[in-house]
Amino acid sequence: MNSKIEERVNRELIDHTEKDVLGNSYKLKDRFSHIWDYPSRLRLFDRMNHLSSNLSNKVVLDYGCGRGEESLKYLKNDAKKVIGIDISPVYIESAIEKVVEGGFNPEQYEFLTMDAHKLEFESNSFDLVIGQGILHHLEPEVALNEIYRVLRPKGRVVLLEPLADNPLLRVFRFLTPSARTIDEAPFTKKQIMKFEGKNNWKSHTIYCGVIEAPVAMLTSIVTPNKPRNWLLRTSDKLEAFLHSNNFLNSWNQYVLLVLEKK
Repeated sequence: MNSKIEERVNRELIDHTEKDVLGNSYKLKDRFSHIWDYPSRLRLFDRMNHLSSNLSNKVVLDYGCGRGEESLKYLKNDAKKVIGIDISPVYIESAIEKVVEGGFNPEQYEFLTMDAHKLEFESNSFDLVIGQGILHHLEPEVALNEIYRVLRPKGRVVLLEPLADNPLLRVFRFLTPSARTIDEAPFTKKQIMKFEGKNNWKSHTIYCGVIEAPVAMLTSIVTPNKPRNWLLRTSDKLEAFLHSNNFLNSWNQYVLLVLEKK
């Protein structure tokens, strides 16, 4: 493997295992509680949940499984088998504990410490690869090539990723370095277009947060006990208009990238 990628993987391992960057990120977001459930974000997660709701007879790769919360959900949704991978052995141990406590058949799951740049699986192994906030920590083209390889024909990859172009969110990220790793890089419009065109994917994208994310941060401070406030409802209508016209898509907070292997 490329030595630069190996160095990047090692830095990510240290940041997630020793510095708990993920935990720091959650603590920071909790200070702005409205960003968890502004309207367009809820709709995006509804779509993501729908794409992982009927998993009967499907083999699922929980891509960057963290502490296993999503893996539990996939098992409850009748997945034939769930395999979770993560760079951090600490997260893997926690995921195993959660699933064992859930009482699932050990033949239904497996959790492995693994570098996502080199997936240790045979080609055409999975029906669904799904992850939240993982690809932007990696060399994305290398990682997507590996995902394509391990997906079965007609299999899907569903990835929720942050975007880079909104100037307000860029300032926020700059001011909160402890909540992110040095190598993570939210994606630009150009990169998203490149991902969609690579490997002959059938692609679909959903966005959220171009207006609502900054407004949610504001209302978290001004009216913390009113997450369903009028300002966010109004912002949602404006954001829906922008989305319907494909305007400023890369200025959103998140993109849900849905790619199907033809």
